[in-house]
Amino acid sequence: MNSIEAIIHRFDINPTHSLMQQNRQQLERSGKHYDTCWYVEKNAAQEIVARYRSWTNQALQPPFRSQIGWERYSPSGTLLEREVRYAELPNADQLH
Repeated sequence: MNSIEAIIHRFDINPTHSLMQQNRQQLERSGKHYDTCWYVEKNAAQEIVARYRSWTNQALQPPFRSQIGWERYSPSGTLLEREVRYAELPNADQLH
């Protein structure tokens, strides 16, 4: 995962707000590595403004496809925004 500064930039957090990581889960299953983090954004009055889920899923076998994404939720749990990207390592057939 990225640094908290990179996460703040990616989520476009208001400079007067704070962002704290709540938890992180890493696991491997079915030939993939999963890494998921949850964050909470608070305003200057320490009220929750939004929650975020950020994740990466990386295949451990060719073609080594990966998925990177994040979601923004309202304090009540409504999904507000989502971004997902997929990628494969270039020339994956030459890595083994």
